[in-house]
Amino acid sequence: MTKEKKVGKPQYDEFHLENSVYYTEIPDSFKNRKAYKPLNEKELMASIPGTIVEIFVEPGQKVEIGDRILILEAMKMRNKVNSAIQGELKSIKVKIGDVVRKNALLVEFK
Repeated sequence: MTKEKKVGKPQYDEFHLENSVYYTEIPDSFKNRKAYKPLNEKELMASIPGTIVEIFVEPGQKVEIGDRILILEAMKMRNKVNSAIQGELKSIKVKIGDVVRKNALLVEFK
């Protein structure tokens, strides 16, 4: 005995564009996406996935714009990660040898 998959009518959303109405089916991947969250300048995130190979700072240290924070190696390239703001480091969330994903939190500022 086989189970029949229940197929309902697709649900369409409408949108208006230049005096025309269009109907489209919105996929679940779009409906379940993460909501936009503005960047927090107090958090330094990884822009690419890679491995932490050097860390030049420690918690409590004051940094200026452009100061070296760490080196993130990706695809055999050593990417220098510099401070985008002036401030004091609250915490370092990674250690040498850590493999991080894109958008992983690396450093928090006070």
